[in-house]
Order: sequence, then structure tokens, then C-alpha cells
Amino acid sequence: METFFSKMTTNKIKYILRYLIIFFYFLLFFSINSYSQSSISSINLDKIFQKRKIKFIKNSYLKKTKSFLELYPTCYEKEDIDNYNIQNDSYIVDEDINVLWNQYKNIDLKSAYSGKLVKFGFLYSTIKNKLVYINDDYSGLEVGQIVFIRLDLLKGIKKLVVAYEVTDIDDENKSIQFCYIKNGISEGSQTISLSNTQNGKTKITHNTIFKSNSKFRDKWIYPKFHSRVVKELHKNLISSLK
Repeated sequence: METFFSKMTTNKIKYILRYLIIFFYFLLFFSINSYSQSSISSINLDKIFQKRKIKFIKNSYLKKTKSFLELYPTCYEKEDIDNYNIQNDSYIVDEDINVLWNQYKNIDLKSAYSGKLVKFGFLYSTIKNKLVYINDDYSGLEVGQIVFIRLDLLKGIKKLVVAYEVTDIDDENKSIQFCYIKNGISEGSQTISLSNTQNGKTKITHNTIFKSNSKFRDKWIYPKFHSRVVKELHKNLISSLK
């Protein structure tokens, strides 16, 4: 009985083998490219325009980590709420809620991080498998973005790298949630939400649920500096509308 291959001409067999080789070549190429994009070693420090930029790769988040795919958020657990601290910061803005909401989702990186306290390092998109720097094209806020920033505290004496992941964008309720990445000083979630006031203005509420290994820090240090950081970020966004 003749086999399937015995019925095929030599040229047809070569034709099939050639396309199989091409297929596996592209499969290997995209696998390697995908890994290189997610590799921690692919961070380009030349695209980070900050002093002491080495801190963006030499920090607790990336220690012993080879790939961004190993990072994960530490959103607060509702059943463990008693072990967390809660902080609320709010602002009233004389601006249409839809205009503000669009700006929160699409503000450019330079405008968002233009203050003295918060410096932008880079972000990694887990969905697009792509690193984005301050001068790169930026298509706006998306779920799955891991953002690395540096806080310049105590007039720059203390520089602290913080990483968080955007975990939810709710267009209907106009809220954005992001959570601290594992292995940082803090764990927990932050939620920015917009709502209308009775006099036609917009209320911005920044809710933070957090914890760390130090109760002293959580009670006396974190709240004060966190409020200053949050205020600067929201001020940058509001100013960008003018």
C-alpha cells in the first residue's frame, strides 16, 4: 500500500518542508522577541532622564527578578481589611466630569509627572509586552501597565522607587484602580474616582488602602508623604487642562 508521502513528488515534499521550516523560524523569532521585551535586562537607562537612575533597576521589586512577567500586584484582600489602613484625599474641581475623566486616561507622561516629588522612570505593558519611556509615544492609561516612579522625599535626600500596576479602569463609574507591586515597602490598592457635586463641579476622591511591616510607618510617616504625592499628581493633571 502506498503511503501518503510516496504519492507526493519530490518537489511537493520540498515545498512543504520549506514552509514548515519558515513557520518554525517565525515561531522561534517571536518567542525570543517576546522574551527580550519582557526581560528586566532590556531596560534602557539612557531613556530614563533622572538623577540616580540606577535605582530604577536596583530596587526591591526587581531583585532576583529576570522578567516583568514575574511581577504581580498586591491588591488588598477584603476579608483582611482589619489589617489595612485607609486614607482618603479629595479635591473639588470646577471642571466637567467627562473632560476630567478623559484627561485622567489620556494625559501625556511628561505632564503627569512634571512636579518636584514624583519622577517617572518607565512603564511596562503586560498586554502589549512593551516598555515605554518618558519621550516615547504613549496611547494612554491601560489595564496591565506596570509603572515605575521615584519619590524624591525630604527635599530629595530620600529617593524611593515605587511600582504599581493598573488593575481596573471603569468607564461607567469613572474610577481607576492600581495596586502596589509585590516586594515593595507597601502593599494594597489605590482608587481614583470622579463624581458630580450638587453645584455642577467634579469631586476627585483618592482612596488608599495600604499596609506595611511597620505600624509606626503606616500611622506617622506614610499618610503625610502620601498626601503630598497624591496632591502633586492631581494638581499636574488639572494644570494640564489649562
